[in-house]
Amino acid sequence: MALTPLDIQNKNFSTKMRGYNQDDVDDFLDQVTKDYEDALQKNRELEKSLKHAEEKLQYFNELKDALNQSIIVAQDTADKVKTSANKESEVIVTSAENTANEMISSAEKRSSNLITSAEEKAKEILTDATDRARQLAAETDDLKKKTRVFHQRLSLMLEAQLEQVKSEEWNELLKPFSSYVSDSHTVIKEVLAKELDKDEEVAPTSTPVETVDKPTLEQAAIDPKAMLDLLNKNPE
Repeated sequence: MALTPLDIQNKNFSTKMRGYNQDDVDDFLDQVTKDYEDALQKNRELEKSLKHAEEKLQYFNELKDALNQSIIVAQDTADKVKTSANKESEVIVTSAENTANEMISSAEKRSSNLITSAEEKAKEILTDATDRARQLAAETDDLKKKTRVFHQRLSLMLEAQLEQVKSEEWNELLKPFSSYVSDSHTVIKEVLAKELDKDEEVAPTSTPVETVDKPTLEQAAIDPKAMLDLLNKNPE
């Protein structure tokens, strides 16, 4: 059984001759009791502190275990996320590559179709242009032939017209009008004279003829003799 301060304080010693001084022993016991009590108090405090420290240590150990577990869980989660991300990345990359390959294949096919269509269209346009050029060349040659024929005919016609212009008929047509008037007077006089001669042969000699001093235009229009007299008086 552990010794307590109270045991020390209540301890009694027997006395003998030439023994210890009672007061000194009591004082010393009091001091020992006090010191022992202080030591016990400190020990209790140390035990309390130790217990508190042990509790803290246990808490930290538990926290450490929890942290370690959290780290393990986090690491495991990170590994799973990384693995999942890698798989997802591989899937995305594979899908992207497949899509890109499909797009490239489609683009190449479309490009090939466009090139083929463009080549066919170009050949068609070239063929049409060649046919049209040949047609235009043929039409041009035909037009040139017709133009040459027309030129030849026009030349012949112009030569004929030129010969006609140089003929006596044109010289007659180009004579001054006054010459026609003079000639017409002569012709008219001759015609009227012949008509008067015919009338004199037919008419009886006993019939008196009225003399007109100055025939008018109205009389000349219906009477040949009056017209002849009018022409003789006005030769112009």
